[in-house]
Amino acid sequence: MPRPTTEAALREMFDARTAPRPILVQDGLRSLEGLVMLTLLDGMWSVIANVKTVISLIAFAMAVVLSVTVAYLRSRRRSIPTGFWVVILALVVIGVVATLVKPGEADRPPGLYRVRVTVLSPEQVPVEDAKVWSSFGGEPKKVAGGWQFDIPAASKPQDSRVIFYAARESAFLTGNKEANLGKDFNPAVTIKLRHDDSARVHGQVVDRSNRGVAGVRVFVVGHDTEAVITKEGGNFDLPAHAAVNQQVSIHAEKAGYKGVNQWQPAGDSPAILILEK
Repeated sequence: MPRPTTEAALREMFDARTAPRPILVQDGLRSLEGLVMLTLLDGMWSVIANVKTVISLIAFAMAVVLSVTVAYLRSRRRSIPTGFWVVILALVVIGVVATLVKPGEADRPPGLYRVRVTVLSPEQVPVEDAKVWSSFGGEPKKVAGGWQFDIPAASKPQDSRVIFYAARESAFLTGNKEANLGKDFNPAVTIKLRHDDSARVHGQVVDRSNRGVAGVRVFVVGHDTEAVITKEGGNFDLPAHAAVNQQVSIHAEKAGYKGVNQWQPAGDSPAILILEK
């Protein structure tokens, strides 16, 4: 009697090892398909909340329709063509890429340059109270951290170059920066202010009778190496090494006369220096 028992045990063991294998493999494949489906759906829904373009919305909608179709075929125990998976994956990728585009930039017609201008002091500290303007004209808008110029693309200069200026007149600081309006419709410009020393000072040296004195040595104090000698009429013109309206000290001297020092604002206002014997 033990023989049948042994044979029955062997047969049962053989059946247990062989019969379920196709079922396990099939179940494994189904589980893998389900895992891929869940991964795709999870990825789609995680970015659908951030849909920003029509392209991404359409792509996600088509992917959802195909995903539902795949789910239906699986429920009917039908094989799923490889093309379905390829198309669904492609649509999800298109939707994700379209979503990553900055809002509005892809759909906005490139008709307006928005130039952001930041002004820095000589110490590289942002300046908020500067006067800002451009060679194109127009009024800048004050925005956080700087100014913004809106320039229509159709009105930009033919060479696409615009110069932006900034000044703090109370501190005699100025600066400028050129920008090229090309493919970037949101360029950023940084203007570094520096002490303005571009002004000049000019005037006339006269005597007590208000007659011009020739042969007078005139210079801006601190820059005597740039001294000039007046000719007939007593006129002079010197670099002021200062900004317009900034006060500078002018010295005039000639043998036989008393030297004179006089404060004068640099710029267009002429200085009159009177020499006395």
